[in-house]
Amino acid sequence: MSSTAELTNKELSLINDREFLLAKREIIDKIHLQFGQVEKRLHPLVQAQSFPEGVLTRAGKISKGDSYQGLPYLVLDYPRAFDKQGIFAFRTMFWWGHHFSSTLHLGGDYLDYYRSVLLKNLEDLTHNEGYFCVNNGPWHYHYQSSNYLPYKQMDPSVIKDSLAHKPFIKLSQRWSLDYFHQLPKLVSNHFLWLMSWIQEVRNSH
Repeated sequence: MSSTAELTNKELSLINDREFLLAKREIIDKIHLQFGQVEKRLHPLVQAQSFPEGVLTRAGKISKGDSYQGLPYLVLDYPRAFDKQGIFAFRTMFWWGHHFSSTLHLGGDYLDYYRSVLLKNLEDLTHNEGYFCVNNGPWHYHYQSSNYLPYKQMDPSVIKDSLAHKPFIKLSQRWSLDYFHQLPKLVSNHFLWLMSWIQEVRNSH
């Protein structure tokens, strides 16, 4: 391999472009503000729910990074719990060049809390829009078939087996980046659907 670095004409153009990075910073700041609006809209909905002990519901946490598969991202976790008991997280995510998404992630004791009642309401899940994580690892957020499959395209027995035996589950929804302005409403509606499903099942348990 040559020790001499060479830049293509396109790369030379990019390193001379100050406007792009300035615009990127401004865009990330605006998405951060929009996530604040998502949290604001979620807050009364979260306060109206009943969660397992340990789930933090007073305020969300926004985190950002520059390299999920090489591209910038922001996440809002609200409500959330990442502790030795397991994971309970409703995660809203922006992934540059890809999508917005919201995902319910349950693992450990928090999954055990809901596991039997999730199994009871399996049929309702398979009749709705959304995605089920089929990956063996929980920290992937792309929507390739190795990670997420639409509920409606899955064999219910596969979902049932995952709910019964996997150490985590993730139930997700995604939207085009063009839906930036509608994001608070879309995320809150997804949250409400997931919570009504879970609470309804628990109440019937």
